[in-house]
Amino acid sequence: MTASRLPAVRRRAAIAAAVLLLAGGLAACRSRNPADPVMTLLAKTLRQGDRLVFARSLDPEGTRIAAVVVPAAAKPELRFYESTTAGVYGLMHVTQQGDGFRNLTVEDVDADGRDEYVVTWEGGHLEIIEVIARGQDGSYASIFQNAGRQVEKRYTPAGQLEFWITSRTYDEKPGQPQGYETTVYAWKDGKYVEVPRKQ
Repeated sequence: MTASRLPAVRRRAAIAAAVLLLAGGLAACRSRNPADPVMTLLAKTLRQGDRLVFARSLDPEGTRIAAVVVPAAAKPELRFYESTTAGVYGLMHVTQQGDGFRNLTVEDVDADGRDEYVVTWEGGHLEIIEVIARGQDGSYASIFQNAGRQVEKRYTPAGQLEFWITSRTYDEKPGQPQGYETTVYAWKDGKYVEVPRKQ
């Protein structure tokens, strides 16, 4: 191959590679479902200046969706949306517990067969925990809120979720190291209550 033909060969190879990349990109776009319920909701609800932090469908059908949105010049909000008509969502519940959102898990905290939403936030030097239940009538309610330097989740043999929350006591005298204490909250008689710490 002569030196004069080398650039033309490279140019054709580059064009062929670009065509392959473009074809792959178009195939990927076609494979994405344009009717994805999360995408439909976000397209209709996010406003200019909103920043999406987190979004997930809470059921296989996509009729319940959770989204964390930071509105312009505001703190993040966790929003729960529900749909009874395809593509149409209503805002059912909003909560805001800290300066930053950290996580949301779906789990049966009281082992009654119905899932709750366990949400963690951060605020300053604290970790904030909130448990949100969805009633049979579709209403949402916060059934536990607390905060500490550290929040640990543990499970009882019955499968119920406990929260071990470690916080500073502020009982130390000048010159003494900072003191910390762990308080345990367990599900009892239909609510979370403080219980003795197991050794």
